[in-house]
Amino acid sequence: MQNSELSFGKQTFINHKKADLHDFYEIEDEIGTGRYSRCYRAKNKETGHYFACKELEKGNLTDYETLMSEIDILIKLDHPNIIKLYEIYETDKYIYLIMELCTGGELFNRIIRKTENGEIFNEREAANIFRQMMSAIAYCHSKKVAHRDLKPENLLLFDESPNSPIKVIDFGMSKIYKESSDPMNDYVGTAFYISPEVLEGKYDAKCDIWSAGVILYLLLSGCLPFDGENDEEVFKKIKSLKYDFPSNEWDNISDEAKDLVKGMLCEASCRFDVEQVIKHTWVRKLAPNAKPWEKNTININTLKSYAKSNKLKQATITFIASRLSENNLQKYKNSFQKIDMKGNGMLDMEEMKKAIGNRGVVEEIFRSIDTDHSGSIEYTKFVAANMDKNLYLDTARLKDAFKLFDLDQNGKISKENIKDVLKIKEGDSELTNLFEKYDIDKDGQLSFDEFENMMNEELELDD
Repeated sequence: MQNSELSFGKQTFINHKKADLHDFYEIEDEIGTGRYSRCYRAKNKETGHYFACKELEKGNLTDYETLMSEIDILIKLDHPNIIKLYEIYETDKYIYLIMELCTGGELFNRIIRKTENGEIFNEREAANIFRQMMSAIAYCHSKKVAHRDLKPENLLLFDESPNSPIKVIDFGMSKIYKESSDPMNDYVGTAFYISPEVLEGKYDAKCDIWSAGVILYLLLSGCLPFDGENDEEVFKKIKSLKYDFPSNEWDNISDEAKDLVKGMLCEASCRFDVEQVIKHTWVRKLAPNAKPWEKNTININTLKSYAKSNKLKQATITFIASRLSENNLQKYKNSFQKIDMKGNGMLDMEEMKKAIGNRGVVEEIFRSIDTDHSGSIEYTKFVAANMDKNLYLDTARLKDAFKLFDLDQNGKISKENIKDVLKIKEGDSELTNLFEKYDIDKDGQLSFDEFENMMNEELELDD
């Protein structure tokens, strides 16, 4: 089993189960509602961990295919500022999505609370929020996904802390496109944030840039650039492309911030693309995460160890990385964002060389982490490759990972189990070697003790 024959990532471990959610989770208080859904706080009966559970009654769904498209997009995306999907349960009547639990509420509500108290976000706070949002959108656009309904209500705060990370949610109106210039024509979005070209019925992914520009204007001033008594009045103002910077709200806002807003709230043909927004002076210099470059923010020996590990160990660590809490992820996210100088939510070879030095080993490490050969490293894979041993050697986490591979639920892992989980269709030379080395009792399967010994093995690293 060679690298070229194997591809796995966060999405490998998101299962769609035809089972009753209530057998596995305790449903607690309701935390939100939507047009066709309810969201609850849910406790995993086995681990005691809390998640958000989105419940959708099939009978209320007008378009089952649209829902499946949203789920497919969430499975595909892997970014620190995009809400995580962990599991899907489906019965004859309901579909349940087990997702990351965010306790800080909507960004919209925090904006409202500030304005009610006569406050607004200062530029540094706004830049911090905006940079996270745009990194997520840059990543989406790199994956040919247009969100199409960006608004503060679809930006959740992970917790109640002043500098809480944000999470982009609700991909129900999102669309996968082939080329950035491919026109879309369906009417989607929310009145105050919708772009003029969407109203005209012919637009592309730059509609997200407009919506993000409206959010930025609101963050900085506490007001909307286009408002009105009704949708018709709002749409008329949007189509006019006319707005201003009232002195009371904008006198103390920098010229760079105003320049960025102007580059986003304009005709589509003149509008900044996502790369121009990310590289804009205001975003680069005011965002707290865009600090002066610091080399060696990652541990080269940890990367080497991951690169030399067998694929079962790499897959196990990746699974554990995909399930870490935000608190456990904080230092890895900081490192990731420091290295991600292009701000597109992915790391390329050039960025990795700058981070750890242009050594010959960098390319080998990069290829090992880049298991899908995309030429970039996404967030969860970066976390896996950098993870401290004390995190992935935690017994509870190892048992959770072991159960993922123990498809027969007999306390053993077989070669076929591994092939099924990692979707290996051919070639098993590495698996054969792995079992020869770690299957101590030679029964053709790995017990948990044998699995744990494999995970604990110290590898000899080259200087």
